[in-house]
Amino acid sequence: MGKVLSFLARLGARGEAFMKGTAFDCRACGQCMLSQTGLICPMSCPKGLRNGPCGGTLGDSCEVYPDRECVWMRINRRRSGGLTTLPVLNPSPDAALYFTSSYANWAKGIDIAGTRALPYHEIPSGRIALPVTTQSRLEALLKAGRFVLTCEVRSPRSADFSHLYRELDVVRGSFDAVNATAYLNGKPSLPASRTSAEIVRAGVEPICQITCRDQTKTTFVSELINNHVNGVVNVLCLTGDSYAGNPRIKQVFDMDSSLMVYEAHHLRETGTIHFTGQAVADPPRAFIGVAINPFTRPINVPIRRLKQKAAAGADFVQTQLIFNLPGFRQFMESFCDEGLDRELFLLAGIPVVISRPAMQMIPHVPGVDYPTDIRQRLESATDLRAEGCRLARETLEAVREIPGVRGAHLMLFGSDHSVLSEIVDGIGA
Repeated sequence: MGKVLSFLARLGARGEAFMKGTAFDCRACGQCMLSQTGLICPMSCPKGLRNGPCGGTLGDSCEVYPDRECVWMRINRRRSGGLTTLPVLNPSPDAALYFTSSYANWAKGIDIAGTRALPYHEIPSGRIALPVTTQSRLEALLKAGRFVLTCEVRSPRSADFSHLYRELDVVRGSFDAVNATAYLNGKPSLPASRTSAEIVRAGVEPICQITCRDQTKTTFVSELINNHVNGVVNVLCLTGDSYAGNPRIKQVFDMDSSLMVYEAHHLRETGTIHFTGQAVADPPRAFIGVAINPFTRPINVPIRRLKQKAAAGADFVQTQLIFNLPGFRQFMESFCDEGLDRELFLLAGIPVVISRPAMQMIPHVPGVDYPTDIRQRLESATDLRAEGCRLARETLEAVREIPGVRGAHLMLFGSDHSVLSEIVDGIGA
């Protein structure tokens, strides 16, 4: 009898998957959210994001499949009505229910953890004016009204830290914190947490970048604990670019960036791991950052996404590369109009283009708005190093005057970190 019931359950699940797959592009997650997402299956997003869109979205195009419309842009268009209201925070799906019947799971009540919206944290309004809550020097500087400057370094692809130390030596004293990145283009390297620990030893404050592309919930919390052990107090939670075109790499996406923030904030404030309920002695209390693409349109989409991340517990935000200043100014007007300037410290992303091979990659970076006039200016430069630095300085000086911008994050397209200190000379004073 048990085998017969099991067979009927599998048959029913397959029939449901076929019918809903035909009608809604269903991916048979077993915990259906079609009623919450305007009859558009969020699992049909190539990254399987339950909250979106990701930062690789520009226009309506999907980052992974540019010839297709972004699933979350469709959902937002159908559900938001063009408004800037706070969206619900959808939980991660329960992997144990995949390829089972969502109807049966709903009838049994076992799909709730994967379908019921998470309650947002009770966070006081006007957070940027509240007292310092972490050991982060970056937080202290921001709350003191300092225009902060950050840059980034790549994690070594070997056990040799000599190159890292040379880069830190040339930016030391000019920047308030340094992002540690890892796994560029899917290539193995030391994890960002290990590089961040080395940055601490060098006497510089790191921001540890962690992407849900590369992490399960378990490893993400483990990285937070590891950071805490090593004195790393800043974390940047990112969805992560897709490793499209490399079939040898399985991408994780066990969460999206909003859920990473939710988990990190919950751990910081309650001392317990949200997804397990486990108490953690001496829990990590990170200053939590996120990213946003200010060029996603319509503009209510990035505003709603940023509201979601703020409500989930984010403290600061770094933006996508800014080549389009008018578009960025438009975003910042909405950012301030919606009161986000009172909730989040925003650091503007400044591109520093000094290498021609690196410059050729810019049009292929997901989510980058790269206007024709700026592209022609850089490509026609006889001295790209000088022109790239000039453009970066111009952009930096311009964004500093925009209300709501509290700092800048410089992203180097090249390998000579010495230019970064030259660009910011006199800016952070």
